Amino acid sequence: MDSEMKDALLSSLHNTDAGVGFDPWRLTVQAAVGGACAVGFDRKSEELLVVSSNGQSVFECTSGERIYRNREGDGYDPMLLEGHRLDEPTASPFAMSGSDGGGLLKVTSDGWTVDTIQLKWPHTFCILQPPGTSIYFLHDKPNAPKKDGTYHLVQSQLGEPVAFGFSWSGKSLVWCDKSDLYVWTR
Repeated sequence: MDSEMKDALLSSLHNTDAGVGFDPWRLTVQAAVGGACAVGFDRKSEELLVVSSNGQSVFECTSGERIYRNREGDGYDPMLLEGHRLDEPTASPFAMSGSDGGGLLKVTSDGWTVDTIQLKWPHTFCILQPPGTSIYFLHDKPNAPKKDGTYHLVQSQLGEPVAFGFSWSGKSLVWCDKSDLYVWTR
């Protein structure tokens, strides 16, 4: 990336406030999750498993309800990057993403994308981009057609998040660091 593009991106990101509302996305979960190490979505529903140093929680993302909490165990296997609900031991495991690895979806089937940008380490910008847009279109090239550089700043912080990405359906979006969890649905 050339310095002109980097400067344009940094200027835009520093002049944008992180928000919690991104139409059509609505914030459904805002929770403290002390010592979060991994999150994962159920493949058949909008349930999110969160494991931390304080056990495990399961959230139903559409309603925002915490439907299960266990402070004793976390049901997490960091070698397999799988999490198991302790209240439903026969349920399918959750594919987890977090400090041990893994990854959530970065694009939805209808074109929404997320990106984690580190232009000046250790500062990290987490952005959400509507279909057909890209923050990288902000830097116009001479004689090139104008493209849409629309984005939403989800979070700006020092260091990387534990997890940032979409559910399997693309209807929920999660951002989580070691202490905070945010979930949006549409």
